[in-house]
Amino acid sequence: MASAIYERSFSGNLPLKLAAQMKYEVLKQTFWGRFAKFNNIGQDVRKAHPGNEPQPILSPVVIQHELERKQGDEIHVPMLRNLKYLPKVGTAQMEGYEEKLYMNFARVPIDILRHAYDPQEGIMMTQVTKDYQLLERYNPILTRHYARTSDLLQCTYALLRGYSYNILASNRFTGNAKIKAISHPNVFIAGQGQIPVSGSNYPGTAGWETDLGTAVNLVANTHVFNTAFLNALKASKTIQKIDPLIMKDGNPYWLVIVHPYQIANLEADPAFQALSNSVLVQNLAKENPILVGARYFYGGFAIFVTDQAVWPVRRNAVSGRIEYGPATVTDLDSYENYSADTKFAACVIGNNALFKATGKPLEYKKRMADYDEIIGIAYRTVEGYSRADYFNEDDGTWGQYVRNFGSALAITWAEEPAF
Repeated sequence: MASAIYERSFSGNLPLKLAAQMKYEVLKQTFWGRFAKFNNIGQDVRKAHPGNEPQPILSPVVIQHELERKQGDEIHVPMLRNLKYLPKVGTAQMEGYEEKLYMNFARVPIDILRHAYDPQEGIMMTQVTKDYQLLERYNPILTRHYARTSDLLQCTYALLRGYSYNILASNRFTGNAKIKAISHPNVFIAGQGQIPVSGSNYPGTAGWETDLGTAVNLVANTHVFNTAFLNALKASKTIQKIDPLIMKDGNPYWLVIVHPYQIANLEADPAFQALSNSVLVQNLAKENPILVGARYFYGGFAIFVTDQAVWPVRRNAVSGRIEYGPATVTDLDSYENYSADTKFAACVIGNNALFKATGKPLEYKKRMADYDEIIGIAYRTVEGYSRADYFNEDDGTWGQYVRNFGSALAITWAEEPAF
């Protein structure tokens, strides 16, 4: 016998859905957004700093929005290389021995980035989901996707590969020999130190990618993220050359962004346990906003923990080159699947580590089809991220004298802790 309408088993008893209290699937806090600052357009830096060179804005991520008001699809950020010849003394002739100036450039290209969803596939879809207000709630739905995309495919992607996903995946740059995936010039690997440039294997060449792949393949389970590794990093002349961030009291520091697996190794280090100072970093953050969210402060390093900006690395079994992120990517969720990985690339971040250029701010577009029966809503922006690699354009072979004073990668063994 069918259930009576007053019984719980009656099929017509539809649960009340409090659509006004729509809960969204949890997103991890966007990581890179806290570090981004706009470059000040319209300000004459010569007036702001009379008699001195232009001063770059103090921030790990600098947003350049000149292309919002000017034509073009690429910004070049110049860097004047240091003079290095020995000076003349005494009666030694100076004429004819003048040193030439060399300038490198960081490229920041832009391209479209967009995504859409379909809140109405026929008017009956709207009828049965009326309380959910899927048409009206486009802003939080799409903004959340853009925020997640920015963290994973724009900022972290650029730090590891040189340019953001929308640049490297765009057919507009296919065949461009200078806008391509390029591994970081400054790579440190536990047990090996900094990977040196050897012969013609420098950033931008296949040989450099293969050298890094070979080095990553040698990382063993004893090569972990601990105080010994941090102390060696701190002493490196390359790390010391990374332009530091400056505290309110004038002291320099760098950000070190590590994976949860890596911080587990550090926290298990007895030497670190004796010096654990999470209270110190909380006090420092009161006057230094960039330090908000830092876990520890050690030897001039503010240590942050996240799996969004720290990806697994491995040697590709076929090409022999280094590769970053999930072995297989099908969607954004793929970047949260790393439980089987054992090697991760922590990031050392200084001033002006990433550049972002924007040509059009985020905007929303609606598509109507079949007499308004079908409705789609999208976000669209024109932007691009690039790592602050300054490439030589006029001397030697391109890439031979690349400079990066904004960041470095620190690769260690790190596996999922046992319970």
